[in-house]
Amino acid sequence: MHYLVYNLSRVQLPLLQPEQLDPTERAAYARRGLPYLTERTLLRRELARLSGIPAAEIRFSYGELGKPEFAAQPFNLSHSGELLCLAFHHSSVGVDLEQLRPRPQLPALAQRIMCPEQLEAWRSRGCEVEEFYACWCAAEALVKLSGSSIWQARTQPFVYREGRICPRFEDAPEIRLFEPAPGYAGAVAYRP
Repeated sequence: MHYLVYNLSRVQLPLLQPEQLDPTERAAYARRGLPYLTERTLLRRELARLSGIPAAEIRFSYGELGKPEFAAQPFNLSHSGELLCLAFHHSSVGVDLEQLRPRPQLPALAQRIMCPEQLEAWRSRGCEVEEFYACWCAAEALVKLSGSSIWQARTQPFVYREGRICPRFEDAPEIRLFEPAPGYAGAVAYRP
């Protein structure tokens, strides 16, 4: 498993042309513009390097919840603020990164994604923003690995301890926390 983090505001490379995108990608490009085109260019460039298939010939399929897939090389991606993270593995992988920012709805979000044990521990430690985002990223990486939704995160419980995520369910994947850049949290989930 490996992952790459890019600051999209600093990326300078020839971009794909919108007509090189598949219809689903073109619709996303119409909504998100140049940042999306930059993300897809970086993704296709790395998939081409790993698979040997030219970037312009890469075609994605899409899962039930819209997750893009490429049969020749499992991957996942996440973006927040100016950062993009691409993760690759020999089998399914999930990744998330989030810009740390205080939000008034953190307690309500925590209640929806954290198992009771984690929620109680988080509250007892003063509802730290950094811990919330570490847990959010871990939950998001787990559900992206399994192909489900963040609102199903409580079905895959874990506890945050001393900067690590400790899964509390049978046959749990590996979960690694990382700091993609100052002011950001990240997590990747995969099966060795």
